[in-house]
Amino acid sequence: MKLETLLRKLTVLLPDLRCPLCAQGFSIRGASLVCAQGHCFDASSHGYINLAPGRRQADDRYDAALFESRRAVLDAGVYAPALEAVRRALEARFADRPFALVDAGCGEGYYARALALAFPAAEIVGLDLSRAAVRAAARTPSRAHWLVADVKRLPFRNGFADAILDVLTPADYTAFARVLAPEGVLVKLVPGAQHLIQIRQAVAPYLRDSSAYDNARVLAHLEAHMRVWRRETLRYTLPVSPALGGALMRMTPLTFSVPREALDASRLTQITVHMEMLLCAPEERAKKPLL
Repeated sequence: MKLETLLRKLTVLLPDLRCPLCAQGFSIRGASLVCAQGHCFDASSHGYINLAPGRRQADDRYDAALFESRRAVLDAGVYAPALEAVRRALEARFADRPFALVDAGCGEGYYARALALAFPAAEIVGLDLSRAAVRAAARTPSRAHWLVADVKRLPFRNGFADAILDVLTPADYTAFARVLAPEGVLVKLVPGAQHLIQIRQAVAPYLRDSSAYDNARVLAHLEAHMRVWRRETLRYTLPVSPALGGALMRMTPLTFSVPREALDASRLTQITVHMEMLLCAPEERAKKPLL
C-alpha cells in the first residue's frame, strides 16, 4: 500500500488515536504520526502503523508461518460459526447504527475484515502486538485499520470504542474499561474444555498437562473486572483433510513444545471447536443489560 493511501485512510481515525507513551493526540507529518510531545511513529508501506516500535519481535513464536497456517484454517471456515455468533451479537446491539469496534489481539485479521464488510457504517480497528500478524492482516484489502499495539496501552482516547472484541487472546480489563464508551460492550470468546481436543490428544506426550483445558481461572479473572450479561456456548466438530490437519497443528501454541517431526497431521480426522462467548460491561457501569 502506498503511504499516502494509508495516511489518507487514517485521517478518519486520527482524532481518536492517542500516543501510547504519553496519551497525547497525533498529527500527521510526512509519513509519520507525531504526538504533541514529539513521539514519532512511522507508517509502514505494508499497510499499518507500528505503535509499539520497541517491541522485540525476533524471538516471537507467533511468526509469519504460524499466521499463514492460521489463515488457512480460517479460510477453510473452521471458525465461521464463531464469527457468525459475534456478528449476530453486534447486530442485536447496534442494528444499522454506526459504531466503533476494536479487535484487540486481531491476529491475521479474520474477524476485523469480516466485520468491516458486515457493518459498512462501522469504524473497525484491528490491533496486535505481533508485527507478523498485523502485516498478514493488512495484506488483504479492507476498510479496517491495522495497528501494531499493546492491549495494555491501547492507543485510543477514553470512551472511543462502542465494542471491543477479544477472541482467544489475553486481555487487560483496565485498559478495556478506559477505552469503552459508557454504553460499550466487550465481546470475549474463551476456549472451552473440548476446544481443539484432538490436537491436545495427538501431542499429549509433549504437554506438561494433557488433561482437558479448564477455563475457570480465565473466567474468574474476567468476572473480577467485568459484569457478564450474556453467555453463549459454541461447540461443533468438523471433518479435517490432511492439508487442513497440518495447518491446524502448526497454528496453535499447543504445539510450541512439540518437535516438527512429531506433528503428524494424519492423526487429525476431525476437529472440535468449543468456546464460550461472553458479552460484558465494566463492573462499575453495569447497571442494566446491554443486549
